Amino acid sequence: MLKKVTITLLMLVVIAAVMLLIIIQYVKPTKSLDLQYKEIAISNKIAEMILSRKLDVRLSEEEVNQLLKKQLASHSTLPHDFQMEGAELNLQGAMVEADVNVRWRNRIPIGAHATFTLAWDPPNLVIQHVNTQIRNWQLPSTWLQLAPIEIPLQSYLPKLIGIKNVVFEDNAILVQLKPFQ
Repeated sequence: MLKKVTITLLMLVVIAAVMLLIIIQYVKPTKSLDLQYKEIAISNKIAEMILSRKLDVRLSEEEVNQLLKKQLASHSTLPHDFQMEGAELNLQGAMVEADVNVRWRNRIPIGAHATFTLAWDPPNLVIQHVNTQIRNWQLPSTWLQLAPIEIPLQSYLPKLIGIKNVVFEDNAILVQLKPFQ
């Protein structure tokens, strides 16, 4: 009798270990991502603005990607022992689709897909987390809900120029400026 119980317990432990390994393989990131970014300087675009004679600055998808990566890097510690290690962002109007690599409890790497919305709430560009999924599995929002991140766009501009409005285009953000703030 004791031998049967021992064998059954041993089998259960082996099955649990195999299931754990399968789950870890399933959630493992499919590509290597990082949070390295390049500083963007909206003020450098002032020359382009003068040549076009419009008070607009267009931030490309790559520039928005760098701007958002900078913010994500400074907010990389997430709730429930998650740490963000990398992101690749795709701008789609006021939505941002992001492939992200996170690590849970500094041990288990996880590849996820997160959706964010962008909104202009003067004087900040606000990034709001909408949802996260791992492969085809939607995470409950209570498991991983990120606090809104605010980007003070005015801090990237010279002192005498203000922001009138921000328009979200398909693959860019148009920052409409006003002189002599």
